[in-house]
Amino acid sequence: MKPDTKIWYEQGEEHIKDAEFCLNGARYGLSLYCYHQALEKILKAAIVEFTNKIPPKSHQLDFLLKETKLTVDNTQWYEELAKITQHFWRVRYPDIRLTKAYSSKGKIKIIVKSFEEVYLWVKSKLKNI
Repeated sequence: MKPDTKIWYEQGEEHIKDAEFCLNGARYGLSLYCYHQALEKILKAAIVEFTNKIPPKSHQLDFLLKETKLTVDNTQWYEELAKITQHFWRVRYPDIRLTKAYSSKGKIKIIVKSFEEVYLWVKSKLKNI
């Protein structure tokens, strides 16, 4: 793993711990924010590792996945990541937040599952180098 990749990778791992801590503490909106940050960082690690480019300054997860140049078998991920990015904006900006949308673990469970699936897949690609 390249030194610059490792910086992004380690920060992603840190954000996963933050997300899980917030999830277990019933801070569901903040948990989603941290999950998004973790996935963003691991995607940027993959961009550095596999394309030798500086990652773009973007929060659009579907765009970042394309930028990794990894072969994605599950093309539905692009649509799911676009939806996940919308959750990031809703959590980050209160004027577009949906009232009570993130008020329980049950309400965010499917979002977290999508995060984890893509995160672990990208992580496995980085671990195989």
